[in-house]
Amino acid sequence: MSGRRRAARYLVDFDSGVNMVRALARFLRGKDHRGLSMGPGSRLLADLASSLPTRARRAAFTGTALLQGIPLDQARHISSDDICDWVVSQYGPGPYPVVVIGSASGAALHLAAALHAPYLPQTLLVAVRDLQTHPDDPVGAMEALAPTTRLVARRNPDVSVYHMHDPAQDRPMVEAMAYLRLTRQRLGRTFERFLEERLTPGGTVLVVECRRTWPSRAVGERAYFQFGCLGGISEQEYHNSGPRIADYLAREDSPYQRWNPPEPDAQRPEAEWGFDPALLADLEHLTATAGYQLRRAVVDEPQDLSPIVADLYRWWYQRRGMSGQRLLVESYVQCDPLWMLRTGAVPFWCRFNMQLDYDELERYLRGSRPYDQIFVNLFSQGLWSPGVVPIRHWRQLIKSHASVHADVIGVDEHSYPLDIGSTLRFQPAFAGLPARHPLPAPLDPADLHRFMAMQPPPARLSWL
Repeated sequence: MSGRRRAARYLVDFDSGVNMVRALARFLRGKDHRGLSMGPGSRLLADLASSLPTRARRAAFTGTALLQGIPLDQARHISSDDICDWVVSQYGPGPYPVVVIGSASGAALHLAAALHAPYLPQTLLVAVRDLQTHPDDPVGAMEALAPTTRLVARRNPDVSVYHMHDPAQDRPMVEAMAYLRLTRQRLGRTFERFLEERLTPGGTVLVVECRRTWPSRAVGERAYFQFGCLGGISEQEYHNSGPRIADYLAREDSPYQRWNPPEPDAQRPEAEWGFDPALLADLEHLTATAGYQLRRAVVDEPQDLSPIVADLYRWWYQRRGMSGQRLLVESYVQCDPLWMLRTGAVPFWCRFNMQLDYDELERYLRGSRPYDQIFVNLFSQGLWSPGVVPIRHWRQLIKSHASVHADVIGVDEHSYPLDIGSTLRFQPAFAGLPARHPLPAPLDPADLHRFMAMQPPPARLSWL
């Protein structure tokens, strides 16, 4: 089996970084991101899946995890070089005036799409099957997987390996698999060669750097255990369980009444969204040596790019004689850059379906010029974890800010957030919005810099 095929086998299909690569690669070939680029976009199939009984839908999420994880004894085959080969194989020969590299973000996806730029993720998710540890026993999970975490780190000296264990929003998945997030500390020869061969002379390397950290514990050299992740629960609440966690565990019929995670030993880059600054040294050296431009978009939280990218699209549309009066709110990996542009929609990306995401959208709508139309699509993670915002609240929010029409689209409201068909339904919902516009020529990097210079300095974005 080739390295690319091996990488495709152990990469996780619902990972944020994997979906950014797939969505952009298909967009650059004039294709959409239906079914997360691995299945059909079908309302009928989605509705059939979401009509299953609750217990069956919950089991389907866990069954998906079981299929996504590789057997534990195959973890020794995980290769960061194979993963890089898979990433670059998704893109055409170029040349590209801009390449985006770094932290995952749906807003960065739309920024890259506007520039017709490929994205090279710093972090990607692989998973191994784990049916032995209990989701609410983080010490047991850490100890059981630590040898594997160390093994993968030892065999891949260019990356750090984070075993991320979240019994809240990822609970159906961690019932069957363990998340191993591989974060590049070195650019590596494959990514270096990609930049040397496919970036135009004097082109721009745009680095997206999310400074979000999370407490974690070292279990070996470049091997870490992270309990919890960004979602509806704060890092403090993960490590100091209170009444809300006790109530959640009771609803999940857990034998545990609280979480007792291992004591963290440092704040490190958050396993999925955080940027490891160790990569900057290689990027600075390569760009200086090859004569490329290096630009950096530095944010504190993964969603901090969303308001400025939404405003960029609105400005871009209006320069093209379009209204820019339709806002389409996406969540997690349910993004589609092709239909965003074909329907003339302004993208606003929410990291998930939690209270913090709701608050971020509300903040943006309060501070922006009113939109005529606002549509929201919501990702389903398979359970009512703490912090999930009910659909009626999302609908009330957007209806209070849209001057003409607002709706939640592509979601089975009766099965949310156990809407197992959501990944098949979101793209047809986007494509079903009226109006069709021709795909524009790429946004010129000079226009992007001009736009950024015109804006008041964003409070949570440093454009360097």
